[in-house]
Amino acid sequence: MQKRRKRGELAVVAAFLVLGFLLALQLKSVRQQTAVDATSASRLETLQELYNNVVNERDGLKDQLTTAQKELEDYRSAAASGEGSEALKSEVEYLSMVAGLTDVEGPGVMVILQDSTATNTSGEEADYLIHDSDLLSVINELRDAGAQALSLNGERILATSEVRCAGSVVLINGQRVAAPFVLYAIGDPTTLYNALTMRGGVVDVLSQWKIQVNVTMSEKLLIEKYSGSIATDYLSPAQEETEGSER
Repeated sequence: MQKRRKRGELAVVAAFLVLGFLLALQLKSVRQQTAVDATSASRLETLQELYNNVVNERDGLKDQLTTAQKELEDYRSAAASGEGSEALKSEVEYLSMVAGLTDVEGPGVMVILQDSTATNTSGEEADYLIHDSDLLSVINELRDAGAQALSLNGERILATSEVRCAGSVVLINGQRVAAPFVLYAIGDPTTLYNALTMRGGVVDVLSQWKIQVNVTMSEKLLIEKYSGSIATDYLSPAQEETEGSER
């Protein structure tokens, strides 16, 4: 009787052990499945984000294509109606104007700079003369104030123009010019005038050495075109990069 009871207890213990083992396996399986579901959800979210990016990029390219097609159609219509040549002529005229290759006129300021006539008290005569750095300071101030065209003693100032001292004169576009220096700047007259004459500005600084600077606003100035040549022997249109190409 006692042996049967022990056998029964052992069977119950064994059953509980088996049940515990099965529960542990089930719990492990549930955890693994949860981890898989979380990974799948993360991947799905990433794929959704990539899909949205592709859709947005596609829509952007579609808009660009629509714009390009419209421009192409406009050019075709202009060519068919004989207006194409006028459009090209207008564009060439505009580009020539901003490049300094045509005469321009408009409101602006005239700046006249003359060497100082004050008594030399520093012992350095150069302190009382206008240098290329002084002219560049005035030119840069005018550009920063929105000057759209500039000339110095009749020479059109381009992006490639040099302004530097060469002995007692100044070189600009390879031409020698001497004082008095006359600058024309086309732009908003009031803005240009205030940029030069503000307190502590370039005119104020030059006046400390008694260098005479006269700034006058004008409703109409004529600035002649650049008459020299522009070197382009080292320039060529940039080519579009292809995949795998090197600079």
